[in-house]
Amino acid sequence: MAYLRGTFCAGYRTTSRCEGINAFIKGFLKSTDSVLELVHSLDQVVKDYRNNEVTAQFYSAYYTPVLTTSLDLIELFATKVNTRAVFREVKKQIKGVATLLIRGKESISMTSVYQFSKMGKPNKTHRVLYDPNEEKIECECSMWNSEGIPCSHIFCVMKFEGLEEIPARLILSRWCKDAKDRRSKPPQVTDGHRGRLL
Repeated sequence: MAYLRGTFCAGYRTTSRCEGINAFIKGFLKSTDSVLELVHSLDQVVKDYRNNEVTAQFYSAYYTPVLTTSLDLIELFATKVNTRAVFREVKKQIKGVATLLIRGKESISMTSVYQFSKMGKPNKTHRVLYDPNEEKIECECSMWNSEGIPCSHIFCVMKFEGLEEIPARLILSRWCKDAKDRRSKPPQVTDGHRGRLL
């Protein structure tokens, strides 16, 4: 954790993802398989992965989760933008706002610095910087930098500032419902030197 703080890892800190894939593939393979059977088995693995992906995409597009937090406008916005799996993680952070206590707020021109502590842990505080001009919210816990999901401290600042939507700077395109649509668009080719570089 000490070495990875602030480094984007999409929430993975171990080789568990790779080990999970290996275990999944082992379910389709046998040590006695011929090369042809191995290819057929791997083809089945790929089909299974694609089926799971299409199912997850369908649920993200056509199912609306039940809103259960007190920050219902932010939660509703998150359901419209994020995939279902990412929304579950975002919702955990939104729920975490209820356990935070504000310890202070300092303002320097338009920029504000909030200090929060968790209930039952008054000595451990986190500072969050908020600049409304640039729509910039940064927390020293670095959860946003390492996982790409805003932390409960950031959501708490959004609550105090009366924000109803998650700022665009805090939304990773890879976690959005339309991530595939964005990826499939061909790059814009421009004339001149830049176009040649592309």
